Amino acid sequence: MVYSTPDAAHIDRTTPSSELSQVMAHPESFRLLYFPVEAQGQTSRDLLTYGGANWEGVYPQNWLEEKGKTPFGFVPVLYINKGDKQVVISETHAVENYLAKHFGLMGDNEYEETLIRAFHCSSTTLFINFQTAVVWNMAEVREKALENFKANKLAHWVKTHERHLMDNGNNGHYLGNKMSLADIRTANLIKHLSFQPWATELMDIISQAPALLKLMDTVENDPKMRQWKNSDEAKKLATSTKAFFVNPFAASGRPTA
Repeated sequence: MVYSTPDAAHIDRTTPSSELSQVMAHPESFRLLYFPVEAQGQTSRDLLTYGGANWEGVYPQNWLEEKGKTPFGFVPVLYINKGDKQVVISETHAVENYLAKHFGLMGDNEYEETLIRAFHCSSTTLFINFQTAVVWNMAEVREKALENFKANKLAHWVKTHERHLMDNGNNGHYLGNKMSLADIRTANLIKHLSFQPWATELMDIISQAPALLKLMDTVENDPKMRQWKNSDEAKKLATSTKAFFVNPFAASGRPTA
């Protein structure tokens, strides 16, 4: 939905941090501000969905004017609400890590959490590499950049992640037999590549990695994820994402890392 962005340019330094921590630990509702596309905001949406949260996805009306109301001038921004108090979290990694930990998707101990962070970081890095090297590159060099991305960055990522998933038994998860932040982030990365104008070329490479396909299938067929995917809102986001990346430079505000 369209939403009037509240002014959160300044971090709350007057409310005791112990009170704000309680808001984060026992939230009543969430609002997630992001553009009406999937891209960098989709993992946060999926985490809220998987966690069964009371949440609402909202979109800026005029991003060029409203970006100054966010902590860093970037989205996604998460508004965490409890009673008359609100905590605002910005930056993709901070939002995703908070939500994943809140909903029990960061493993059972520090070792598992560190592994999940590593897999998550690797997939996030590939997403950013693709955006900067290919999507936002100049048209005259984009084709060469795409070939380099496929032959080097993507091929290496597929090889290493396929190995780790196979080592875990090819059960659709990176760690044990349970969903994690890394699973959801990687599934969104693959879906993001499938939405691109070069989807056939990119997915041809991923299709040779059965463990990655198994992970994608496992995440998408989780009952809560499937219900969200079949909703009108999710279908609109998928359609608008595909349309956006046909010519992303035509947009006045763009999804950012």
